[in-house]
This record gives sequence, C-alpha cells and structure tokens, in this order.
Amino acid sequence: MARFLKSIKKAKGAAPGSLIFMGSQKMDESKIRLFSYNDETLVEANYKTIEEAFDHIDLQSINWLNIDGIHDTSIVQKIGKQFNISSLALENVLNTGQRSKFFEDSDSITLVTKAVYFNPEEQDISVEQISFILCANTLISFQEKVGDHFEPVRERIRNKIGRIRKSSADYLLYTLIDSLVDNYLINIEQIGDLVEQLEPRLSNPDKKVSAELFHFKTEITYFRKTIRPLKEVMTRLLRSNSELIKHESIVYFQELNDLVEHAYEAADTYFNMIGDYFNIYNTNVSNRVNDVMKVLTIFASIFIPLTFIAGIYGTNFQYLPELSYKYGYFVMWGVMLSVAIAMLYYFKRNKWF
Repeated sequence: MARFLKSIKKAKGAAPGSLIFMGSQKMDESKIRLFSYNDETLVEANYKTIEEAFDHIDLQSINWLNIDGIHDTSIVQKIGKQFNISSLALENVLNTGQRSKFFEDSDSITLVTKAVYFNPEEQDISVEQISFILCANTLISFQEKVGDHFEPVRERIRNKIGRIRKSSADYLLYTLIDSLVDNYLINIEQIGDLVEQLEPRLSNPDKKVSAELFHFKTEITYFRKTIRPLKEVMTRLLRSNSELIKHESIVYFQELNDLVEHAYEAADTYFNMIGDYFNIYNTNVSNRVNDVMKVLTIFASIFIPLTFIAGIYGTNFQYLPELSYKYGYFVMWGVMLSVAIAMLYYFKRNKWF
C-alpha cells in the first residue's frame, strides 16, 4: 500500500455515508472508555459493550467517550444512532486514509486529525488517525489503537489541574487537539536535531550522507502533508457559528491555530534546510571533482612538452645533431626539468593551484 495515499478500493461504488472501515486493523478488540466529570465528581470506567457506556453517560456532567480500535463498524453505527450523528460524519471517522477534516452538522461537529509518531531508532514517521465528534455535553474520540497521546489530559481531569473540570466539552476538545499539536513540535524537533547533525559531514561528502538527506526529506515531506490540512480545519472551526463552541473557548482555539502554524513553519524550515544541504553536498562533490581534474590537467600540461622533446629524440633518423654530443643526454634532462619547473612556477604564480 502506498504510504502517501491509502487505498479506497473498499469504498468503490458505495453510496455516500456508507460505514465501511478503510485502513489497517491495529487491535483485536475495540476498547471503550468513559470519563464523566464535573467540578465535584469524576467517574472513570472501561466497558465491554457500547450499550453499557451509554447507560453510564451523565447528562448533568461532561462526558468523554473514547473508542480505541475503529475497525468494528457496529460500534460506530450505534454511536451515530445514540447521538444523532450524520452518516457522512461517521464515514469520515472510518476512512483512515483521508486528510484532516472539519464537518459540521446540526447537532455535532466532527474533526478528523492525525497523530504523528517519530521512531528515533528507525528514524521514520508513522501516522494514526484520531477523530473527534463534539456534541452538547459529550465528546467522542476515536483512535485506531491504544496510545498515550491523551494521558496528560486524563491526569489533569483526575487531579483537577487547571480549568478543565470547570469547563464545557469544547474546552476538552481543545486540550486533546493541543496534546496532538504539542507532539508535532516534539517530533519535528527530534527530526531537526538529526538533520542539523548532518551539516559538519557535508564538507567531506559521501554516498551515505546523500542517502540520509534523501531519507529525512521524505519523512519531513510526509510530516508536512500530514499536518498541513489541520490549518484549514482550525480556520473553519474558528469561523463556525455553532453553539457547541462557546465564546469563551474561542481564544484557546485561536492559540491552538497559532501553534499549528508554528509546527508547520518548523517543518517547512527543515524541509528548506535539507534542500540547502543538498545544494551544499552537490557543490562540495563538484569541487572535489574539479580539484582532481585540476591536478590531472596540470600533470598533463607539464608532460605535453616533455613528451614532445622525448618524441623528437626518439625518432629513428640517422643524422640528429645532438646524438654524437657526449653530454647530450644530460642536456636533454636539464631542458626537460627546466621546462617542468618553469611551468609549475607559472601555474603557481597565476594561482591555478
């Protein structure tokens, strides 16, 4: 399967809104977790069925329903029926190969985002789709697999850190997306450190440096492709007139939009830096070739007149004036050495080497 564009063969010919999972199954069974909280109380529990989770949703509290493993379309379908969510929104949740997306319905807002993993050992990037559906007092999040992206947010809820326990569901949405964007910056910083470490090696380039530059350029291109659509998502969210986004939360989403822009600019900076490194690498390789050619050209230029002299006295004519001269051989060597030294002096004086 292509890395930059995933297959959509399963959805070929299907009607709009068809609930078809498109992606790779990353868990055997889906995991259902529910946080119900307000300023005074907190209930945290795992459930085997989605119906059990529905029974424990508290309409007087903020509810965070998290689904790990979205390959089970029946769970997604039941969630849509329970919260009156459009089938088009649910279709976006199940299509893991699409770009980040904003979808607004009468009773809900759907955001499709991407979580980025950077593996320092393999030095490559992998991406997981994470979707959010915001309802009146409930936020539903869908992850392809169990991850630790949101554990800091869970700790804030458990320990009543900050204003999260006093705020509405849209603020919870902000904190979760903020965790993903913070991870973008952490990952691009790790990649950037590795890219900058290549700079000293450009002065003595080899094929390994070239291969590493190309590898990092591919990874950063993939990173940019992944996070760029999130800028559009944030813009559309800020322009939304939905009552689900409270006025007091707008300022936080504006800050989040700036953070997304910062992450993309950082990725763009390192992308351009790698382009500059490639130019430096190619320039240094060309300079090395030129240095070699310069040495070879100097040697060839010196030996041309010497070969000419040796060629004259290597002819087979019977009468050559200098052949009978007792010291002719030594004179020829003196002339040849004088010519070579004179040419070297001339090249050096003109700074040809």
